[in-house]
Amino acid sequence: MINRTGFALLALGALLFSALLYVAMTYHILGWPSDTETEAGLGPQELIALYTIVFGLPYALYTLARGGNVLKVVFLVLLIPAIHYGAIYLFLWWTAEGQAMAPAINDMGEEIAGPAVSPAVIGGVLAGLAGALVSFALVALLGLRAATAGFVVFLAGLLLLALWGGVGFWLLGDTPERPIDLILKLFLPWQLIFAFFLSALLSPTLRRR
Repeated sequence: MINRTGFALLALGALLFSALLYVAMTYHILGWPSDTETEAGLGPQELIALYTIVFGLPYALYTLARGGNVLKVVFLVLLIPAIHYGAIYLFLWWTAEGQAMAPAINDMGEEIAGPAVSPAVIGGVLAGLAGALVSFALVALLGLRAATAGFVVFLAGLLLLALWGGVGFWLLGDTPERPIDLILKLFLPWQLIFAFFLSALLSPTLRRR
């Protein structure tokens, strides 16, 4: 059964993350490198993972205010961003490997048939699946799982999050031009789906007496 308070707080976090990412990418602030920057500090993938802290921040603050489980706070503000970074790294690794499968040009100047599915779409599926799988597994391993969260919720979450990882990149196409496209077609929908299933899997935060 879904925890409505948890879902609302995680959905708020998804909106905050999207706003933060949009502002950073559009105005090249908050550490985001500009096109003319020769010695950027953190790369975009590290910054995106770092910004993910705000995804779990509202729920973490709510948990702290009620004297809740510190492990839940650590999971929300530290482990989820780390998992996001790992998923981004997996996507970048796969797409780099997938370039070897891209269509080639023969001596006649004709395109040789490549894979039917874009490496980015497959990479999105893998990254979405990996991010969800590790997150949900940690919920169980850290003892944060709700008593009402069954295997069906776990499996449905994995399926939908892996699916949207691929659909998001399919919607983006080969060369997304605007930050808002990246956010509205990929990050925000994925995080809202993640928020729904994560709120169902996490045990509710109850005020301690």
